[in-house]
Amino acid sequence: MFRADNPHSLSYEQQSKFIQDRITNVEKNFGELCVAFGDYTRKTARLRDMGDELTKVLKDYANNEIVNKSLSTGLENLSITLTAIEEYRNCEVQRLEAKVVGELCQYEAICKHAREELKHTMNVREKELARKKVLDKAKERQPFNRQQVTYAESELLKASAEMSRTAKGLSEQTEFFERRKLQQLKTLLSDFVMIEMTFHSKAVELLTVAYQQINDINDKADLENFRRKLRSPEKQVNTGISARSSSLASLMNQQSPSKENTMSLRRMKSPEKNNLGRSNSLAALLNHSSSKDEEDTSASEESDENDSTEDTESR
Repeated sequence: MFRADNPHSLSYEQQSKFIQDRITNVEKNFGELCVAFGDYTRKTARLRDMGDELTKVLKDYANNEIVNKSLSTGLENLSITLTAIEEYRNCEVQRLEAKVVGELCQYEAICKHAREELKHTMNVREKELARKKVLDKAKERQPFNRQQVTYAESELLKASAEMSRTAKGLSEQTEFFERRKLQQLKTLLSDFVMIEMTFHSKAVELLTVAYQQINDINDKADLENFRRKLRSPEKQVNTGISARSSSLASLMNQQSPSKENTMSLRRMKSPEKNNLGRSNSLAALLNHSSSKDEEDTSASEESDENDSTEDTESR
């Protein structure tokens, strides 16, 4: 590069312009990619926050429902499952920031450094041309002054040697710049696709569980229970709230997270580990949905038996 040894080679100016255009093109395209992926990540984070608000509303509804026990259980289980989805979405946001947006942001400094190297090479080239002009003038004005002509030739040789070294270094750095650009762009696009695939596969699994939890709501049993409470409204005070009074901390203390869910979280977790408490709660949330169903089902059956006994005795 930066040599015109034959008529088919590009001139110094043409080569310089080509490299300058490549740097400008990479800087422009990578900047636009950085902005686009940054907007995508921020909107995903906002969606995560809105999901957290939704799970809070479902949780409050479940705690306040004292008549429809099946509905209360279904709402609480659904809120737990949706919370787990938002945990995975939080991991998605962290990994996008680290592996995609962070890598793209570095190219502003990389392009700036490449442009400075090109500018230095062109300065050396101008110095070589200036030395050549001095030699030409010395030969033209004082062709018999060997001392001055020899000195000018010596300076030109030094400038040409420096130009050769600089041009060689720039050629290597330009090729490295182009190769790194291709490899890193391929890597970060692959990372983006894998991050999205991982999140959506987990989301599909959990949404399947959520769909089943909704189907498990026994509307007929809840309606029958409502009719019984309507006949004896004073009994409402004794049911419902106690079954929902346990907090998330007590649920987490009942059982430890399963190994399978813990390993899944470790694969999804961002290297930054900013929200360690948020991620650690995910496995516990998933594990206690099944145990909570069993408790609420047994409590509902026991209450139904007691109500049936009271009705029989009354008759």
